[in-house]
Amino acid sequence: MTVPIRSSTDLAVLDRDLRRDHDAFMSGGTPRAEVPGDVVESWGRVRSGRHRSTVDTHNPGHISDDELETRRATHPLRDAVQPLQRLFAQSADDASMTLGVFDADGVLLWRGGSASVLPEADRLDLVEGSRWDENSTATTAVGLAVHLQRPTRLFGAEHYYSSLHGLFCTAVPVHDHRTGDMIAIAGLAGPAMEMQPAASAFTSALAALGEHEITLAHQRELAELRFSGQAQLAGLHGPGLLIDDDGWVAEGRGCTPPVRVAVPTDDMRQFVPGLGICVVERLGRGWQVRPAGPSGPVLAELSLDGEPTVTVTGDGEPWRTVLTRRHAQILLLLADAGEQGLTSQRLSQLLFGDDSHTVSVRAELSRLRRVVGALVSSRPYRLAPRVELRVSPDQLDVFRAPAGRRRVERQRNLA
Repeated sequence: MTVPIRSSTDLAVLDRDLRRDHDAFMSGGTPRAEVPGDVVESWGRVRSGRHRSTVDTHNPGHISDDELETRRATHPLRDAVQPLQRLFAQSADDASMTLGVFDADGVLLWRGGSASVLPEADRLDLVEGSRWDENSTATTAVGLAVHLQRPTRLFGAEHYYSSLHGLFCTAVPVHDHRTGDMIAIAGLAGPAMEMQPAASAFTSALAALGEHEITLAHQRELAELRFSGQAQLAGLHGPGLLIDDDGWVAEGRGCTPPVRVAVPTDDMRQFVPGLGICVVERLGRGWQVRPAGPSGPVLAELSLDGEPTVTVTGDGEPWRTVLTRRHAQILLLLADAGEQGLTSQRLSQLLFGDDSHTVSVRAELSRLRRVVGALVSSRPYRLAPRVELRVSPDQLDVFRAPAGRRRVERQRNLA
């Protein structure tokens, strides 16, 4: 929530009213209801903490030059800074604004602005390496964005420190699509009396560009990983995946690859839909994922109470997945068949009453194996060795007698 600012807003009146609200709060009074609750709550947190002794001058802390360089070099936005600064320089109508790119801790990593405005930024200590989180610089747009993890905008005396009352500032989080985490904040600052209503939208555009650049960089990384690991992946005797450190799939072989799997670690075993229980091994800058096959007895418990589900234990971490009714029927038929298994023709007879639906059967088995992976083997279709299927007795007869088979039985009875 922010104070509405439109093209018709009298900024001088707004500035006067907010200063009165700020003074009232600092004197123990209550500001007007128009002051955003997030701002008042921040004032309260700040006043009860380390900043309660003064409201005059802000004094942000600073990280060392070495730490600043380390944070820059390892930050996902490092390659997006120049496009951001270029867009800011080309699009900013107000030459008095300063651009800031902060990390998720509120540390200013990069800034931009004209030669005429940067000296004022220096005077306000809006310099690279300075801290603008709430604990360091009290109530600011960046501090609120760090705390709330959503876009914010402050005008004039909404800032806690009176030394910042001559400013407006905006802040919009930048997220990394690979993890969903907020990894940066794009911010603008300038003279309060020169604020434009579109400042927040412009900041959002800068944040969106940052996220887009991160996505493009990730796509390039996946392409490089695909190129460097394709020979090893092709050498697998069976299906496999090539993934990055965040579990995003660069390439798949012998299967329909998912978009993403669990974040890999050394000696990890994980379930991958379509592959089953897999081992994960470091391969260059990525990871190779391949089916492990059951290393011990596997118990698959099929529940038919409501929506069918199967819960698998006994080989790696337990996992559970939802099935369609048709897939539950197929698992029951495979369990009945035992080690000899069932051909697609026989499954067609059992599921549909004749052997003319083999194409549909193969498609269903393909979809089922994407869900339960190595639990089901092929040629013929059967439960994998050392897999035991246990079934809840509820509604068991309904699932064991699919519609096609019941239709054939009724026809025989009529004859």
